[in-house]
Amino acid sequence: MKLLKTITKACDDLKAGEIQILDMRDVSPLVDYMVICTGRSDRQVNAIVDKVKEEVVKNNSNVRHIEGLAAGLWVLIDCYDVLCHVFQSDERIKYSIEKIWGEVPRISCSELLNNGV
Repeated sequence: MKLLKTITKACDDLKAGEIQILDMRDVSPLVDYMVICTGRSDRQVNAIVDKVKEEVVKNNSNVRHIEGLAAGLWVLIDCYDVLCHVFQSDERIKYSIEKIWGEVPRISCSELLNNGV
């Protein structure tokens, strides 16, 4: 849960939009949580990715892989138990991954950051 909070806070600190947290523990053997957020431009997407990476490492965790950074439209940050998707708005609408996982429980971003859920 600490890693999830670290990643979510990093996204929130850089004003990522529409942060959604999906609890994947009962549906995926590969990942516990998925964080999905939106950046307004490729620069903001890249800044969010850099902040997530920096905070994950600072908190003694690891980033396994980052995919899509060059284009800055949809970047996937794989932190083992937590996947973080950082989209530009049009890409997020186009792929609508929240809808694919529509039945998966959500965790409130504000509750996680304020209360530690």
